[in-house]
Amino acid sequence: MYFVSTTFIKDNLPIKNAINKLYKNSIFNIELGSNHSYEKNYSYLKKYKINYCVHNYFPIPKKNIVINIASRNKIIREKSLKHIKKAIKFSKKIKAQLYTFHPGFLTDPSGSNISNKNYDFLWNKKKLLSSNYTKSWRLMISSIKHIIKYAKKENIKIAIETEGSINSKNHLLMQRPSEYKKFFKIFNKNDIGINLNIGHLNLASIAFNFDRMKFIKDISDKIVAMELSHNYGKNDDHLPIKKSSWYWKIINDQKFKNIPKVLEFRNTSIKKVKSTYNLVSKKK
Repeated sequence: MYFVSTTFIKDNLPIKNAINKLYKNSIFNIELGSNHSYEKNYSYLKKYKINYCVHNYFPIPKKNIVINIASRNKIIREKSLKHIKKAIKFSKKIKAQLYTFHPGFLTDPSGSNISNKNYDFLWNKKKLLSSNYTKSWRLMISSIKHIIKYAKKENIKIAIETEGSINSKNHLLMQRPSEYKKFFKIFNKNDIGINLNIGHLNLASIAFNFDRMKFIKDISDKIVAMELSHNYGKNDDHLPIKKSSWYWKIINDQKFKNIPKVLEFRNTSIKKVKSTYNLVSKKK
């Protein structure tokens, strides 16, 4: 089941701009993404006949924040949890199929990268000198326990997204296979699933030298969604996927037939979005 993320349009535009373009092109499975302007009221979303998924930073907060559920700054961590709970409640309101979020970081990012060629966060390397992986891990786990409890109360399915970076690998959690083994000794797959980000996985496998296919095989029963984009193994480019690439077999695997597979592109024309959607959906 293929979805398209609204992130394909330029940054800081109303999400309605993306939805209208997708709707006019007969794309009705839509993930509400993170790069849009703040809007006070999203009641118009229910007027469309659309299957929604909601991702991390949506609904866009009035005042920009960085979501970091592993932050050692209590204020940032509490604001992050408050936002995620609000997003879960919103997901219930619009009858979203799934809400997905990021696992948190070892340091708090300084902001987003403004380059259209790289969509990673900006990081302060000096903060790593005082970072403590074990402490950040414990804070992430504690936050996720709160999130699971709230999601169960609201009856919303949730998933944590796989991370991956080359240049920022020392700032991120949940990149390596060992972390997922440890994670699922704590949590049940019925409480929280995995949103497999193919682009992030490509970067993580290079950064930490592990086999992508073995990793997918090992966590396959926990995967409840995929984020699909292409990169060339250096940056998180968020390019349209390519049929000849390593992940093509994975996204067409029958075991993942019924999960949301989200085309998550950036600065991409609606024409290219539609042609890629038709390709993967096997529509003419």
